[in-house]
Amino acid sequence: MRRPNPDVEAVIFDFAGVLSTSPGEMMRRQIDESGIDLGNDLATFVQILMGPLDADGDHPWHRLERGRIDFDEYVAGIEPLWRAAGYEAFPAPPRGDAVITGMSKIPEMIDAATAVRAAGYRTAILTNNIKEWGAWRRLWDADNLVDVVVDSCEVDMRKPNADIFELTIERLGSPAERTLFLDDFPWNIAGAETVGLQTMHVTDPVAAAAALVDRFL
Repeated sequence: MRRPNPDVEAVIFDFAGVLSTSPGEMMRRQIDESGIDLGNDLATFVQILMGPLDADGDHPWHRLERGRIDFDEYVAGIEPLWRAAGYEAFPAPPRGDAVITGMSKIPEMIDAATAVRAAGYRTAILTNNIKEWGAWRRLWDADNLVDVVVDSCEVDMRKPNADIFELTIERLGSPAERTLFLDDFPWNIAGAETVGLQTMHVTDPVAAAAALVDRFL
């Protein structure tokens, strides 16, 4: 099939924040319901919960997203961090399917992904995720939506590490310079650019879906 845009062969979509709403609002409600007043200390809270957002290191969350530890080991791993920060209690992220069922599809982006694939472009979803939230793949029918799904907890790699972008490109069978990557986090965009991917930083998924359609269809 002839692709309308000859400069691109494939498109890679992030999941949360691009194809779906982010779990951030649900997690913020959980914090509020726990009775913890973060005040102006949200950055410290996020650092405890997830480690450096713009890096791939040895923080328990990073290891959880790479599938090296389970959720209980993660919770045990962050306990000394929040106690050292002076918290007497600390809400862990939701377990199981609760976080996934609380997220919503972004229909405009789902439609755009479907149309792009139908137009002859190879497509993929590349997501940082944990095994306990694996229901997203079934609920979003991800394996029928795109050609390739790369989930960090299944491949022992995570964004923004260059290795996971290279793996996704390899599975798509498209060169980096002819592949477009969409993500809502700037550090993931930066990571993708280190391997030569074209990028689209998604700040408004509906507007990004329209731009995608205009560019490729």
